[in-house]
Amino acid sequence: MALEIGQHVGEYEILAFLGAGGMGEVYSARNVISGRVEALKILLSDLLKEADVATRFTVEIRTLATLDHPNIAQLRTAFEFQNQLVMIMEFVEGTTLERLPGPRPMLASDALNYSTQILAALAYAHSKGVTHRDVKPANIMITTHGVAKLMDFGIAKSTNDMQLTHSGSTVGSIHYMSPEQVRGGIVDSRSDIYSLGVTLYQMLTGRRPFQGDNAYTILTAQCNETPTAPTQLNPSLPPALSEAVLRAMAKEPAARFQYAEEFRQALLKVQQGAQSTVSMAIPLVPPPVAAPAPLPIATFPPAPQAVRSQRGLWLGLGAAAAIVAMVAATTLLPRFLSTHASPSPTPAVSNTPATVQTNIPSNPVASKAAPVNAGPATPVPQSRPAAGPSAIAQSHIPVRPIYHAAAQSVASGDPAVAPLPSREVNEARERLSDLQSRADAANSSIQTMRRQQQAQGYDMRGDVVAAMGRMNAHLNEANRALNTNDLQAASDDMARAEKELSTLETFLGR
Repeated sequence: MALEIGQHVGEYEILAFLGAGGMGEVYSARNVISGRVEALKILLSDLLKEADVATRFTVEIRTLATLDHPNIAQLRTAFEFQNQLVMIMEFVEGTTLERLPGPRPMLASDALNYSTQILAALAYAHSKGVTHRDVKPANIMITTHGVAKLMDFGIAKSTNDMQLTHSGSTVGSIHYMSPEQVRGGIVDSRSDIYSLGVTLYQMLTGRRPFQGDNAYTILTAQCNETPTAPTQLNPSLPPALSEAVLRAMAKEPAARFQYAEEFRQALLKVQQGAQSTVSMAIPLVPPPVAAPAPLPIATFPPAPQAVRSQRGLWLGLGAAAAIVAMVAATTLLPRFLSTHASPSPTPAVSNTPATVQTNIPSNPVASKAAPVNAGPATPVPQSRPAAGPSAIAQSHIPVRPIYHAAAQSVASGDPAVAPLPSREVNEARERLSDLQSRADAANSSIQTMRRQQQAQGYDMRGDVVAAMGRMNAHLNEANRALNTNDLQAASDDMARAEKELSTLETFLGR
């Protein structure tokens, strides 16, 4: 029976007609007490005339009422109205997957995102003993927040749009039915895996795997034909993704993924592989063992040769100058003393202290005491040897001046070569790497949702965007803390990041 807008069905006021099928009609309705809008589905079978149908629906309704998962449109309640069963479902605002991609292939990242969400819902339902039996794009709703919701669990559907849905016969839509459904055999959770494989195939290629002008042709193809590999229709797809889809669509149930979670994990590996390829180009976390090297090191290896050659030159010139000075002193000093009685030192005498000062930095003890009397001249000899320890660590050349500089650096408290990271630091880096991988997946999913919402004139919820920003900021702080071996600060920042990440993963239904 058709309901009128404004009509009351129990405690619900009919707001709008949403759709119809051979077994029922769906309306949006408002609860007159709470004011909450729900989806009202009225099953058209007369409970008095079709007692067997009423019994089956009642059993399924009781089973569906136990399902509570973020990726399943929830059954709120059910009741009888004028000899008909009425189901009150969660009203999901969004777009069905059937209308979302259009005739072109969907981005692989989006298809993986939606498929892993639906597989999480199927894994949960299968663990409760519930098989959907009609997984298809029209029964997958993408909300305005980018969450995938699986709808219409266990309820026979319309015969419209080439569907076989009458109670007691084959149940499902022919384009997405498993071969065992077509043959009327035993249907279990692996049938849902097949149907989702066909759905994912369509998302990735923009077409259904089996085409035909009539139901018989399509059903025959479902049972006998091997589908074209998705990579042949969309060469940009990863081979591992194509293989996973074809395995899910195997004709024999034993050749498919045996569990929805197994299928989901295979898709997550493909998703993580794509993200790790991007991460290799721009590493977010530095390698755990490699120590950063100072930039000037590359210019230092030739320095010892220059020092050695200059010392030999100056020693030779000094020896020659000393001989000249001795000869001059022997011949001229008596004459000079006889003509000048002043006790003032000659300029030649002042050269000796200058020579002593230039040799002071070579002695570690003298260089440490030098700042007391030398004044501003002291930092000059220290500026060059300061890079000595790094040069030793890199080249291992036993050059004597550099060893003195190393001793001076230790004595003056300068930092030495950084030790290798400890086991605790490496464990912290592994934890940070795991968090970063999960965060990358959450960031990708949320950015995808945001682009879709913006294309429809909406935007992502502010609290979700804020949580994502805080998560990324905490991860960056944790990375900086680990670079300085500050384990406590890194642990605190990772704990804060994980808290925000858990909030985002709950929002994404993971």
